Amino acid sequence: MNYEPQLPAGASPLLDILPWLLWGCVLFGIGGIVIGGRQLIWARSLGEPDRAGKGLAAIAGGVVITSSAGLVGSILPAGSNESDDTNAAPVDIPSTDAAPPPVAGPPSEPFDWTPLIWLGAGMAAITVLALTGYLVVRTRHRVLDRKAAAHTLAADFAAAQAIYAQVADAYAEYLADPYAIFTRPQLDNLGEPRTAAFIDAFAAAGALNTDTCPSTPERVQAFADASRTALNAWNTADQHARAIGMGAQTEDTKRTVRRIRSALELALDDSAAAGEREAAMTTVQRLSDGLITVPDRVYATAKTAIENITRKQLTS
Repeated sequence: MNYEPQLPAGASPLLDILPWLLWGCVLFGIGGIVIGGRQLIWARSLGEPDRAGKGLAAIAGGVVITSSAGLVGSILPAGSNESDDTNAAPVDIPSTDAAPPPVAGPPSEPFDWTPLIWLGAGMAAITVLALTGYLVVRTRHRVLDRKAAAHTLAADFAAAQAIYAQVADAYAEYLADPYAIFTRPQLDNLGEPRTAAFIDAFAAAGALNTDTCPSTPERVQAFADASRTALNAWNTADQHARAIGMGAQTEDTKRTVRRIRSALELALDDSAAAGEREAAMTTVQRLSDGLITVPDRVYATAKTAIENITRKQLTS
């Protein structure tokens, strides 16, 4: 009787190559994690959000593949060539005259999946730590970027306020100078297009000037643009007014203007008596009628000064 070795029941060649397939999956997953990490670094350095999304997807895919390989290895049977004695085919007992059957070799050792499982768990932990570090760094950079943006916004607003203050100071200096009516009277003439353009631009900039810095760059930019427009309009109107002056004058007109100026100086002289100052203001009003326009603020300034002198004389 011939006895030939038989394969154990349930043995399959696929189980012999499955460990190598799982190792290949682990290496493939690690490669995906490494490539994803490089893409995240490039995305941060180059400022490309699309590349960052691809990097996160590659890392996630690598983690899933590595973890899945470890999980599959942990649930496979312990050995692929281990036979089941309860299902073994019955063997006929040979007679004493027959040759003994060949002795089967020792059973193959079961494949040890422990390193694969630990490798998968370690890669998953490293990936989690890497992603956590990336998120921490990204959050820190965002905070720093917001602080830098707020600082830049405040600096831009301060620069716009400086321009607006320059215009406001120049205009206030003109309004406080009562003798400016003899050199730049056109700045009080709203019928002059350049003067009217300045008044509109200055009012528009003033409407955008706030006590605190606006929260949006658009509002800061609008204020900065309005301030620069007001400054240009002021320079144009002021230069034109200085160039025109009081216009062409006859000799009689020039003499009258000199008398008006002398009377105005007396009205604004703090050392003059109240009666003299009142008479001087009356002269200014009489001589300037139909010749030049004396703004109400000049009369108001002189009137206030005369009232103060009169009050001091009554209380002394």
